[in-house]
Amino acid sequence: MSKVAETLEYIVNGIDTNRVVELATSMAQDDNFGQFRFRANNHWIDGSRSQTSIKDFFAGGGERTERTHKLVVDADQPVYLGGQNTAPNAVEHYLHALVSCLSTTIVAHASVRGIPLKSLRIGAEGGMDARGFFGVSDDVNRGYEMVSVDIQANTAASEEILLELIRYSPVYELVAKAIPVEMNISIE
Repeated sequence: MSKVAETLEYIVNGIDTNRVVELATSMAQDDNFGQFRFRANNHWIDGSRSQTSIKDFFAGGGERTERTHKLVVDADQPVYLGGQNTAPNAVEHYLHALVSCLSTTIVAHASVRGIPLKSLRIGAEGGMDARGFFGVSDDVNRGYEMVSVDIQANTAASEEILLELIRYSPVYELVAKAIPVEMNISIE
């Protein structure tokens, strides 16, 4: 495996490929440069509502404080589950984390490889038995038992290339190592 990535153009699919290559090269030359610590702090508001703030993080050997304000993510439950339906619930955020990470990963790695993408849509659905959460049964998982991902890409890349790019996704790895993940890809 090469210790330095290579790029064909400066901006591909809206990604600054020189920056990505620069970061990858630094990580290849210094293992500690690749150590990251992200943080999220949640506080309960009322009922099923809570709010998470995200600001600074550790990366590249130092504290990253370039965000001038906290990023805020709300969570709630649908009315059906006793909430106020003001925001996605935690398991919906989990799906959001998966599909957004897959999107970021595919676009970044395709860009560095010089692969143009005309469009990319990723959806996910998780199946769970809520009896675990509600304490009705100790014999079922409390979370998702299966996640199905549907990727629709308009690109010259093959399904095999997209599957190769996907393996770099941190959230996909978290999901795939914990539960089975079904991957469906359609190329236009």
